[in-house]
Amino acid sequence: MLQLQQYERLLKAMVAHSELSGPPERLLEIRDEKVACAHKKTLGTLVGMLTESYLKLPEPTEEPAQDEPADREWVSFRFQMELPEDRYAETKAALKELVDLRNELVHHFLQRFDLWDADGCVAAETYLDESYETIDGHYLALRDWAKSMEKARQLAISFMQSKEYEDAIVYGIWVDGTVHWPRSGITACLREAETRLAQEGWTPLFDAIHWIAKTYPDQTPKRYGCGSWRQVIHESKQFDV
Repeated sequence: MLQLQQYERLLKAMVAHSELSGPPERLLEIRDEKVACAHKKTLGTLVGMLTESYLKLPEPTEEPAQDEPADREWVSFRFQMELPEDRYAETKAALKELVDLRNELVHHFLQRFDLWDADGCVAAETYLDESYETIDGHYLALRDWAKSMEKARQLAISFMQSKEYEDAIVYGIWVDGTVHWPRSGITACLREAETRLAQEGWTPLFDAIHWIAKTYPDQTPKRYGCGSWRQVIHESKQFDV
């Protein structure tokens, strides 16, 4: 039972921290809510949450991008372990057997064995030894999954502290060099210049370039793989000319 409790505690931590989504200012609060919610779940519910969220089958195609909340910052991440279809089915079945074993130990042990009889005690001891081996095997497997999740978390933290991550989040320049123009830094600068310098609904490009050079000198076409501001306008497809 002690090993089962260790398993359940580790499982609650994995379920609570495998994914997180929300506005940046509420992430810690949302994380605490997920931890509190997982703390109240039964082993069967936790196993179901694990198999539905952390364990996954290979995707034949890329998942469609989810709509982002409009006009607000939003952070979302998820840790998952991909398993072949046969391994996924075996793992899911083994986890169900663990839940059944737990319920048997908690609710039906005394009904199954006569502990006031010597033979009953011997049979019960054998059953407990076999149960311990099964539970311990599951715990060691779950501990390996938790270690993998922690390693992935550390790698994610390392990437989030890198220049590549800053370029992607702040400037819209992905690691492969492609640019997400609607959210790119240079597009934001052009929009700000457009608002500040508009004349009868239009903004002279020369005036915008001059203003950006003084206000945001690090925002240059070269940084975004372009040879000129006109190329930025053309590639971004964000402005009427």
